[in-house]
Order: sequence, then C-alpha cells, then structure tokens
Amino acid sequence: MMGSAMNTNEEIRVLREAQSDPQAFTPLYAANHALIFRFIHRRTNQRELSADLTQQVFLKALLALPGYEPRGLPLRAWLYRIALNELRMYWRKKKEVVMDLSWAEVRELRAEVGLEEQEEDMLRLTLALSRLPVAKARLIELRYFDGASFAEIGQVMGIAEDAAKMRVHRILRSMRQYLGSRA
Repeated sequence: MMGSAMNTNEEIRVLREAQSDPQAFTPLYAANHALIFRFIHRRTNQRELSADLTQQVFLKALLALPGYEPRGLPLRAWLYRIALNELRMYWRKKKEVVMDLSWAEVRELRAEVGLEEQEEDMLRLTLALSRLPVAKARLIELRYFDGASFAEIGQVMGIAEDAAKMRVHRILRSMRQYLGSRA
C-alpha cells in the first residue's frame, strides 16, 4: 500500500506534472519511499545498504519518468520493478541472496499452505522458502510479504497477470506437497 493516501487519479495527475517538472515528483517520492525501503530492506537486512539502494531506485525512476506510462497499474509496481533490478545487480556482484522475514509476514503464507501456527511448522515453512529458486521466491515475496496484486507481480516480473497467478498457485501447490500439509 502507498505511504500516504494518494488515490489513483491524484497519482496520475501528480505523475503527469512530475514528467515535465521534476520538483513535482516529491509527493510521489513521499508516498512510496517507505514501501520501497521495506521491500529492499527485507531482501538485504542492512539498513544503510537499503537506504542506498532505495535512493538509487528513486533516482532511476526520476530519470526515466518522462517516458513512463502508467498502463493502469499504480506507480509502486514500476518502482518495485526498478528496486528488484537494483537488488539483482547488487546480489549478482555479491553472489548471495537474503530474505528477512517476520512471523507476521509468514502468517498469511502459512495459512495458504495449510500449516499450523506452531514454531516447528513455521520453521519448516521458512526452510521451504529458503529452498525455492530465486525467481519462485520473488513471486512468493511479492504476493505474500509485499502484498502485491497479480497485476503488479506481472509488471514487476515482466510477465502477464494470468501467468503470475498461475505461477504463484503452482509454487503454493509444490510447497504444500513438500511440506506434506493438509491443505
């Protein structure tokens, strides 16, 4: 969700202004900064690095803004995509991936795969998540930890909305089988 209460029409109006006047980008930055920072921080678990990468995301967004077209999705979907690319570049250099999750964030996913809310099951779920290939883990993260819609996931991952939905459901089915749950 956006950091402030900016509705779709207001976001588009401000976006159009910002495309010709970079100073008008400030409300969009304010509305999305915390969201993008959390998205990045969950994947780095390093506050300073997250701040640096978030700054890069907004700089790249501002520079690319004149050519941006909303296509019916909120600006945050585009920002997620830029953030994911920044993270990919960073991790490609580092050759590692981090996923920092809280119990609260895993709760909805836990229910989706049919596990109890017991520490042992939560640990099994965390282990299952850590064994997912990076692309599959990103889909689950976007859907369950970032609250992205299937349309937003499609935009971020460069796939159709239906493909995003199908892939997430396949991953969930595989996780249910792997975990041997009742769901």
